[in-house]
Amino acid sequence: MSAIWERTPLPAEHAVTMIAGLILHARTRPRLPAALAPVGWVGLAAGLGLNVWAVRARGEGDIDAPDRLVTAGPYALTRNPMYVGWSLLHLGAGLAARSPWLLAGWPVAAALVHRAVLREERQLAALFGDEHAGYARRVPRY
Repeated sequence: MSAIWERTPLPAEHAVTMIAGLILHARTRPRLPAALAPVGWVGLAAGLGLNVWAVRARGEGDIDAPDRLVTAGPYALTRNPMYVGWSLLHLGAGLAARSPWLLAGWPVAAALVHRAVLREERQLAALFGDEHAGYARRVPRY
């Protein structure tokens, strides 16, 4: 499992907003309805599963310096399965913990991640040219 974790970077955008949400939650202890917790566990499981699938589909190599464009597995469904996975984990954690503070951090994280995704897509387009352009036409960003 550690090999998968090492190849699955936690986006700082999610880490910072989740930590802030946990701190605020611990200080104020607001609670969402208990009925939302099971939905959160499903979100956590889905996010974890999507990240594991994405890491396996991507295979070995430096995520920051890709030598090929990965288009199989979850990358055939979304161009950014790891970011989608982290969003599911973030939302799932908020619901499972019944924390409005964790949930409140998600839109901030999502907006910041979106900026990073746009930057990464420009880099991939420069590296892979027409191959990336065709992929971007076929597969949605999220």
